[in-house]
Amino acid sequence: MANVRQVRPARIGVLDIGSNTVLLLVLAADGMVVRDEAHITRLGQGVFASGVLAPEAIARTRAAVAELAALARGAGAERVIAVGTEALRRARDGEAFLAGLVAEGWVDAARLITGEEEAEVAVEATRQRIGGEHEALAVIDVGGGSTEVAWRERATDAISGLSLPLGSVRLTEALLPRHPIPDADLARLRAEVARASEPLAAALPHGLPGAAVVAVAATATTLAALDLALARYDAERVEGHALDVAQLDAWLARLAPLSIAERSALPGLEPARADVIVAGLGALRGVLERLRVRRFSVSGRGVRHGVALRVLAGQMRF
Repeated sequence: MANVRQVRPARIGVLDIGSNTVLLLVLAADGMVVRDEAHITRLGQGVFASGVLAPEAIARTRAAVAELAALARGAGAERVIAVGTEALRRARDGEAFLAGLVAEGWVDAARLITGEEEAEVAVEATRQRIGGEHEALAVIDVGGGSTEVAWRERATDAISGLSLPLGSVRLTEALLPRHPIPDADLARLRAEVARASEPLAAALPHGLPGAAVVAVAATATTLAALDLALARYDAERVEGHALDVAQLDAWLARLAPLSIAERSALPGLEPARADVIVAGLGALRGVLERLRVRRFSVSGRGVRHGVALRVLAGQMRF
């Protein structure tokens, strides 16, 4: 979907329209981040049960796209493009939603990307941090509707990727209706994460012990912000923050018995994520278990960075 001739811009604006959040990145051709913004719109509200986008979720997301696209153009973006992920892949009207953004002129081009593409661009976004000296590596991207895992076992291997039906919004709506979260609901969450991550165990029966593992996107960055007790989010402190499974388990044990209001009061936890953070951390925990790794680092770089880098390099077309 596009309304302009394909060009390779000097400065690109990328909107990542996810199940929970709309993210904007404006990136210059030299790799400089010009602008990086996020609006929580919960586009995936109800879509995994109904198969269609909720009117109120559409309205929230359209308003966010309009605002963020204007910011991108004000920051000098020569093209503004949008990618849709799991909520829009699942919705019967997902492609129509994206087409409407183009028709109304908010973005110059838009399309759905597959789960495999999501995994690949997540690696592209973090490759400068985790490549090179590491033979085995993996990137875990827990989103609102799905979790993408990308990996290589050896430095000479191509990147492999899987998209798993594990997302913070999706799991919360299906399995965690009560807050504080009862033990029985937590057990259901663990069981579903184990079931839905079986394809990863099949692809990597021995896991990736010793791999360099980076967790990207909001679940991971929120965990880092909580661990750092950040009263105000600080991307530089979050970037590269190292954690282990024991710390993740401790946060799950601390957050689950709290009400949404009590979670919202914790430094580092954005109130709009307070209802979905436990499900997101549960998904991350399950993937780490399948990979058989205990330590990981956190990055705020994600799909939007990978897409921007590929478009600027002429490796991805819209």
